[in-house]
Amino acid sequence: MLELSVPITQLARFCHRRGDIDHRFTPSPSGPEGIAGHQRLYRKRPASYQREYAVEYVEESADLRLTVRGRADGYDPETGVVEEIKTCRVPPSSIPPDVMALHLAQGRLYAAIIAATTQLQSLTVRVTWLNIDSDEEHSQDTHFDAASLREFLLATLGAFSGWLTALARRREARDASLAALKFPYGGFRSGQRELAELTYKCIDQGGQLLLEAPTGIGKTAAVLYPALKALARGKHERVVFATAKTIGRRAAQETLAHFREAGYSGSALSLTAKDSICLSPGRACHGEDCPYARGYYDKLPAALEAALAAPALDRETLESLAGQFEVCPYELAQDMLPWMDVVIADLNYVYSLHASLAGTGETDAQRTTILLDEAHNLPERARGMYSGHLHKALVMRARRAAGGELKRRLERINRCLLALQRQPWLESQWHSETRLPEPLMASLRDFTAHVASEQAREPALLERIPPLRDLFFQALQCLRVAEQWGEDYRLQLTCGSAPQSLVVTFNCLDPARLLAARQARAHAVTAFSATLSPLAWMRGRIGLAQDAVCKRASSPFQAQQLRVQLATHIDTRFSERERTLEQLAALLVEWLAARPGNCIIYFPSYRYLADCLALLAQRNLARSVWTQQREGDDKQRQELLAWLAERRDVAAFCILGGVFGEGVDLPGDQLTSVVIVGVGMPQVNRETRELQAWYQRETGAGFDHAFLFPGMQKVDQALGRVVRRSEDCGSALLIDMRYARDEYRKLLPPWWEYHPWTAASSGE
Repeated sequence: MLELSVPITQLARFCHRRGDIDHRFTPSPSGPEGIAGHQRLYRKRPASYQREYAVEYVEESADLRLTVRGRADGYDPETGVVEEIKTCRVPPSSIPPDVMALHLAQGRLYAAIIAATTQLQSLTVRVTWLNIDSDEEHSQDTHFDAASLREFLLATLGAFSGWLTALARRREARDASLAALKFPYGGFRSGQRELAELTYKCIDQGGQLLLEAPTGIGKTAAVLYPALKALARGKHERVVFATAKTIGRRAAQETLAHFREAGYSGSALSLTAKDSICLSPGRACHGEDCPYARGYYDKLPAALEAALAAPALDRETLESLAGQFEVCPYELAQDMLPWMDVVIADLNYVYSLHASLAGTGETDAQRTTILLDEAHNLPERARGMYSGHLHKALVMRARRAAGGELKRRLERINRCLLALQRQPWLESQWHSETRLPEPLMASLRDFTAHVASEQAREPALLERIPPLRDLFFQALQCLRVAEQWGEDYRLQLTCGSAPQSLVVTFNCLDPARLLAARQARAHAVTAFSATLSPLAWMRGRIGLAQDAVCKRASSPFQAQQLRVQLATHIDTRFSERERTLEQLAALLVEWLAARPGNCIIYFPSYRYLADCLALLAQRNLARSVWTQQREGDDKQRQELLAWLAERRDVAAFCILGGVFGEGVDLPGDQLTSVVIVGVGMPQVNRETRELQAWYQRETGAGFDHAFLFPGMQKVDQALGRVVRRSEDCGSALLIDMRYARDEYRKLLPPWWEYHPWTAASSGE
């Protein structure tokens, strides 16, 4: 018998949404705000009132067992009231009727199950809406007898039965295909089987795993294969492949395509950012303004049916379905999320403060395993996701475009910013402190509440006034960040010489605490990359538990496939660059003369790169020179990739840690050597010094955590560009006196041989 479980919120959303997409009920309060709102209401309820009352209902047929479960916000057996509480940021009276009907339907489902399990003859369903900003409360009571509640429950399950049947058939076919699925690459490479076994054990035990393995080993296939196998064996219900790079998403999609060719028949969804996939850019997400939002929920059932039948829901497929059924492709992807076996998504969808794949709450009751691709990227991305910025110049632009009450609220924000600007600063253009300025936070809360209220009356308000839209979302992010505030945060103020240049940054120094909370919500986490050393350091940085398993996989390559030479006679530190520049240029000329084929030369900064190129221009490199520009874009990236694919005499001058330092696959003779100038240290500035001070206090090794480890990760990533396939060979040159020191050498990848540079060895 196939067993499926569905939360009541999902059941209600699937069966009882009607009409247009209507975001006048959003942005909804954050989790902590919603909990606080519920608690305020609970304090007003009588002693007989039971909070978060658990309910469960089982429906069985010959070959299927469906469990419906959830938690009613409140149930009072003495008065016979079942309460559904919804917090919002708009006047309850402005909530659209279709949204109110959905909330009532959810309450009726809770009441129907309570009536069925307690043998009660009738119940009252109370829906209470609470505006968390104004504390305005509005309730609506509806009385139902047990028979009508039973009829409503059965009708809902009947409406769900068609989808459930299709889903059950899909799951049966998936499980049968997985039982027969062999690893579709002609057997595991050396090291791959180890990755696969560790990943499966992690999922089986619901644990956390950190895997370091060399670039080119086939990590994506090695972790996806056991994760799929675990689906059929009931170890978890969903796999989320989280990645920071487009190339990671493509690798996962291509790997799943290989699995499908080998017989796998499960479902997969690739999430695309809303702005990128929108078919009506510049329009409000509302039925009055966008044809793809108009009547969306009435057209959704047919679109869902077609989407479920698709082998894979990538961006192109979603856009095609959206055009066919005239529905929003972004919302269609969100509505397919609960029913997908595999979801491929950017880190933002999993770890941000408003993540839709966070693995929390009743609506995400599935056991979700996260496969964290290129895990070394997560800490810096998370710092951005958990930080906020407020620009005074944007406040002034929005103020000029606004009027009435809205303008007055913007003036209040501006006064708060002026007060911050007038306080004593530690330095003339920089100030940092640990406390939040409550007057500013109050003005931001007041501003966002007023905009939400105005938006309820004018859905296209934010699209009509772009500066207001940008400021609104800046303010919301700052308020979300403020809810997470702790010792690992700093309020930083910067101000240049230009008018209105004040920027207030709510800066997350260390995201480990917040990442740990999100990692803990998943059933299992497997984080993998080629550059995770030291493993204990990276385990903490990405929020894995102390008992997480940390492993370095064996390499499928021979150490001789990448010959790495260390030129430790040149000092590339900032203070010494001008003095040693001639030496560096001469060394690069010698290297390129002795090494035919394409070469990427990585520099720690654009200025250093430009100074060296100016000297090299006076010499004959006998190469096609390509240079990375500051204002680089995807066009520039494609240009270099085309050069490397078509030519064999390229000397590409790039920035270490930039778009060409990782995530670029150049197998065979597309790239035969790399040169890395320096040790990849982050720029020394006020912010990195503050970060160093934080880590020094927390770990006693501030320099290592803020500078050494992140810098050497960039070096290791750049080294990984050369050997990508089992037959690849190449060479690398590392230039800096610090490579002679043990603390730097021990952070280099252990898979390769390292030799001192000598002029005689340059042509080996």
